[in-house]
Amino acid sequence: MKSLCRRAVLTALVAGLAVALVPDDGRAGDKRGDPVKIPTIDGVELHGTFYQSKKKSAPTVICLHAIGTGESSSKKGWTFLAEELQDKYSVMLFDFRGHGKSTNIQPDTFWSIPQNVKMVRGAPKKETIDYKDFAKTYYPYLANDIAAVKAFLDRKNDQGACNTSNTILIGAENGATLGAVWLNSEWNRFKLIASPNMFVLPSPSNTPEGRDVIACVWLSLASQLGAYDVGLTKTLEPAGKEGGTAMVFMYGDQDAKAKNVAAALEKNLKSKNNKGKFTAAVPIKGNTKLAVEKLLQKALGTDEAIKGYLDAVVDAKGQEWSEREFRKTNYVWRVGGTTIPAKAPMDTSNLSYFDYQRFLVK
Repeated sequence: MKSLCRRAVLTALVAGLAVALVPDDGRAGDKRGDPVKIPTIDGVELHGTFYQSKKKSAPTVICLHAIGTGESSSKKGWTFLAEELQDKYSVMLFDFRGHGKSTNIQPDTFWSIPQNVKMVRGAPKKETIDYKDFAKTYYPYLANDIAAVKAFLDRKNDQGACNTSNTILIGAENGATLGAVWLNSEWNRFKLIASPNMFVLPSPSNTPEGRDVIACVWLSLASQLGAYDVGLTKTLEPAGKEGGTAMVFMYGDQDAKAKNVAAALEKNLKSKNNKGKFTAAVPIKGNTKLAVEKLLQKALGTDEAIKGYLDAVVDAKGQEWSEREFRKTNYVWRVGGTTIPAKAPMDTSNLSYFDYQRFLVK
């Protein structure tokens, strides 16, 4: 190994491979998830499965499948990973819009959005959508789905079902890229804090919402998102370099392109803030290319490696549970000196609809 910090990451991953998973509540074989439906701000009905941990205030894992190729969260690799993590983590699997079961829309709401009309075939009467109907320029808009899922989980947090102050992203291929773009937006999103003086307008908090994301596991992270080339280093810098968010970049040991991307990100995202701890490029041996179905098969033990890594991160960086009160809280995005409302002032379950392209750094 080239550095002690990289050894620390690899040690956590290897430790996960060596430890048998034994549920701490004695419910072996009783792992399952509950189907959920999550409405987006523009009228898409997202379908997902929430695997609630019996551990109180369990960290919250959001899994992001690849997009634009017919992938979905119901593939065996994802459900297997969710079940293996459920002892200590509450896990959300969901299908992005147009994928899997997330095809139903509220036509009046969905087709009232100009970008949907322009970049999704079927306006104005179609009641279902399919990823095959998406223009490649539409891909960044799917970050609205991640925003809706996070808002849903913040409400779950307040019910005691999870702890979104310890949010973890696990993303594959261009689904991971979309997660990186969304994460960048979170480091530019702030709560509006009311002033005790009724004549003074609320002002943004000094703490970005991105601090809730304590770790990311990127599986064969892609540098292309639909029609866009993504500057992954710059997109991930606010979280991974400036904020010290733990990030591991995993790839198949024979996937030269993914290896090069991972190695560059490991080098570029280390900083004085995190001293490189928990930041590493990690090959998965015995796998020619990192398809999720192959990566997460039990024979490779990748699930246990991920769990060992996350356990180490939570022990080192875990944050206390706090009430979110998402519906009652207003937010803004702050980008380049410009403040943009991120949520309507009235009681609503979602952030405002947004293009997210300004958070896609080239």
